[in-house]
Amino acid sequence: MNCFKTVFLWLVALYLYSLSTAALAILDINVMTFNLRVPVDPAPNDCASRKPRVISIIKNQHPDFLGVQESVPQFVTDLQHELTQYAHIGRGRETDGGEEGTQIFYRKDRWLLDKADQGTLQLSPTPDLSGSNAWGMQWPRIFTWAHLREKRSGKFVYIFNTHFPLKPQERDLSVQLLAKYILARKHPTDSVILTGDFNACEGEASMNYLLGQGNSPITMQDTFRVLHPEDKVITFHAFGKISNECKIDYIYTLGQWSVLHADIIKDPEGAGFASDHYAVIAQIRLKKSTR
Repeated sequence: MNCFKTVFLWLVALYLYSLSTAALAILDINVMTFNLRVPVDPAPNDCASRKPRVISIIKNQHPDFLGVQESVPQFVTDLQHELTQYAHIGRGRETDGGEEGTQIFYRKDRWLLDKADQGTLQLSPTPDLSGSNAWGMQWPRIFTWAHLREKRSGKFVYIFNTHFPLKPQERDLSVQLLAKYILARKHPTDSVILTGDFNACEGEASMNYLLGQGNSPITMQDTFRVLHPEDKVITFHAFGKISNECKIDYIYTLGQWSVLHADIIKDPEGAGFASDHYAVIAQIRLKKSTR
């Protein structure tokens, strides 16, 4: 009898261990991209009025990773003050690291930053030169990336965040450079998340490039379109003045991901706008990891 009891307890323990191992093998991540809008608008769309709305949206969604755009230094400081469970990396696009940035906020209770594999580069022929803008764009443009380890599972992921320029030919050059860096990442088997304001509607050449069309060397997926392939949506609305634009804010993935949820976060009616863009969110699951 004792022998049967021992075997039974051993089988139960093995079963529980297999369940815990399976749980560790699944990694669910909440991601948000949010263009914060530079502080140039009069009330009620001034920055001071909008900050509480921005912070409320972020806290309500509680993303693991938040990629922001048009994030001036003071706004970043205010966000970090309010979002105490987060840390962030990234700088501004100018030579001194100031002005608009593409910072990445991450939950420091869950994620550990690989300090040797993170940074911000210019979208230009001289990416390492801060403030460079050799393509003659109206403003310099940048992207930020981070390599992070999930503390419980030990799994690594990359996140890239960017803000593309205004003209199609500039976006074509930018997407080619960005794809090059994604494909040349230090740990090529680690899966990738890409967030950003790409200033491009779906179907434009730069967006098709990320989807693997034409002569593109990279094939990513638009998380929103995985679940909502036919929905007519916008993300840029100019504080409610535009209703017939398109989706220009995206969360892409590269690797073994499935999409559990994706949405565009509208401002509550009567509460005022948080930005001239809507935030975009996705809950994604890493199905397979090589380490």
